[in-house]
Amino acid sequence: MKKVILWVFAALLVLGLLTVPYIVSEDEVALVKRWGMVQKVIVNTQDIDKVKDALREKGYDVVVTDQKGLNFRIPFADDITKYTAKYLTYISVKETVNTADRKKIDIMMYSQYKIVNPVLVSMRNYSKGDLNKLMDDRVYPVVIQTANTLRFDEFFDKAKTETVLKTRTEALSKELLYDYGVEVADIAMHRRNFPTANIQSIQNKMIEEIKKDSEKLKAEGQSQYDKDVSEAERQKKEVIAKAIEDAANIKAAADKEAIQIYEESLRKDIEFYRFIQRTNTYKEMKDTTIFLDKDNDFMDYLNGYKR
Repeated sequence: MKKVILWVFAALLVLGLLTVPYIVSEDEVALVKRWGMVQKVIVNTQDIDKVKDALREKGYDVVVTDQKGLNFRIPFADDITKYTAKYLTYISVKETVNTADRKKIDIMMYSQYKIVNPVLVSMRNYSKGDLNKLMDDRVYPVVIQTANTLRFDEFFDKAKTETVLKTRTEALSKELLYDYGVEVADIAMHRRNFPTANIQSIQNKMIEEIKKDSEKLKAEGQSQYDKDVSEAERQKKEVIAKAIEDAANIKAAADKEAIQIYEESLRKDIEFYRFIQRTNTYKEMKDTTIFLDKDNDFMDYLNGYKR
């Protein structure tokens, strides 16, 4: 009986010695509980201050260290829980959202996140599936809210979308780190499409917009054509009026010159003027028989002398 007890004791001793050392890899974080109470947390070096601040804010007295590699525990008293420190990828389901100008888009988004504070993750007993659910509840709405605040064309502008998401990501990551022990490094669009049901309506709307633009261009073209015709008619009238005016001025000048010549001629020979006047008088008496007395002065003009 004593031999059995000794063998059992030896086996337990060997088992205890074998379980005292443990290793935390560089891509892991770990939580150490002693008799069920959190005693120590092993995190990445760059995350020590963030983890301390979060635990201090919640009133937890826990040793925070970045001592990875080989560590030791008290057999049977200490329980070690390890979590991956690698970035995990979350991809959402497809969701239809409205842009600020009330256009519908089917989107899928992804995020990169990692476990920074195992204490808070352990308290909530989160598995990877639970963390993805957390992304659904807290991260996905950020993308939807971003879509709601941007117009359709802005939402497809990568630079514009990334700027808005970056600002929202920084605020959300700090909140998740202090509440859940998870840090979100990146949130971005995985896919953006038109809803299938809306494709035909979008095509119809585009056709209507093209028709409206076409009608507008036609109206503008007709208006310009009417203006050009009106301007041409105005210029035509101006040219004709100017030509008539010039012609009238030329005729007036010619008539004036003719009258002046005529008057000059008459002043030189008044008898010739009288002869012309009588000739014009008789010429107007067409188809009329005229008897002239031999003593008529006109006879002297016809005979070439004056009595």
